[in-house]
Amino acid sequence: MMRRHLRAAVTVVATAFLAPLLTASPAPASPARHTDGAGKPADCRPALQVLASLPGSGASQVKGLGPNSLAVGASRGLPAYWTGTRVHRVPLPAGFTGGEVAAVNANGLMVGSLQGAGRTAAFSFRVGARAVTLLPEGAHAADVNDRGLIVGDGTKGGALTGLEWDGARVLRRLAPPAGYSLTSVTAINNAGQIAGSGEAVKDDESWSAGVTWPARSGAAAVPLQRFWPAGVPYDYWYPRDIDRSGRIVGTHDYTRLDTLTPTQWLPPYTTESEPGLLGERTSGTFEAISPTTNVSVGTALDSHMVGPFPPETAPPAQAQIWPGTGPLLALPRLSPEGASEAHAVSDDQRVGGSAADAAAISRAVIWTCALRQAYKP
Repeated sequence: MMRRHLRAAVTVVATAFLAPLLTASPAPASPARHTDGAGKPADCRPALQVLASLPGSGASQVKGLGPNSLAVGASRGLPAYWTGTRVHRVPLPAGFTGGEVAAVNANGLMVGSLQGAGRTAAFSFRVGARAVTLLPEGAHAADVNDRGLIVGDGTKGGALTGLEWDGARVLRRLAPPAGYSLTSVTAINNAGQIAGSGEAVKDDESWSAGVTWPARSGAAAVPLQRFWPAGVPYDYWYPRDIDRSGRIVGTHDYTRLDTLTPTQWLPPYTTESEPGLLGERTSGTFEAISPTTNVSVGTALDSHMVGPFPPETAPPAQAQIWPGTGPLLALPRLSPEGASEAHAVSDDQRVGGSAADAAAISRAVIWTCALRQAYKP
């Protein structure tokens, strides 16, 4: 199963105070030169918003961005959403003690996962509802499109099963390509096309591939690396998001050298492309792509095998953004030595994620007008 939080996950202790709207400091020394993407509001102002946290201990992070300054994610181990910088709990059903909201659509429908008493459950939720809706057969809900179609997974007989829901009913079960077992279902676009990953085993050899399911019911899943030779034991591909035109972004994990590389697949998915790494960093991920403007975000970090050496000299993980062409760019940190991650991006250049403050507390954050504050390290 993919290392969902990857090796760049920030491990910090959280507090419960509300931070104001901040502009990251220090400011980048050499701002990126670019043209802003479509959909940028006229009053766009580059800033780093720090969002409120729920009471308790633990990290907070934004995982999805919705309409009217709605953001979703997790705070202190609980599923949460934000309106502006104000935090709100998602009500937990009896028997569940935590979870996260993984995504939200343009109509404010949220989806995610709950945990408690050794079990997990997929759910959906709308602002104002008294309770979540549990999704049948589901363990995790990963994404929702603007038509209200939800994708995620469950388990049956100890094996992972892919699921697509329409409201609170199972619309279809997502079979992997022939010869593969499913390892993830991660995203759905407005056309109904779905992305995930799978692994195959034959004659004691195994290999990994990204997977896409066409929108039409009954259509067979397609491996994204159709011409990659079987039996490659060190390469693993993990698609994370898909935009409206079918562009898929994710991560190539080369375990032999402990390197992660941001990756993009374009229709008809016969090859993958890797736009590079951030500055002198030796590893990195893509976690999300904007719906229509081809802006991708993720996290830059370093390999313990490639360097730098000694490993403790590597800088903290840092949120990164790619405009779709040219080099990857860094997003400002909340504190000079604080790690950060990016998990979501919108067409109006909001980027959601987490960033550690000066006290090493991981806060839920949003970079507004992100490309205008991105820079070359």
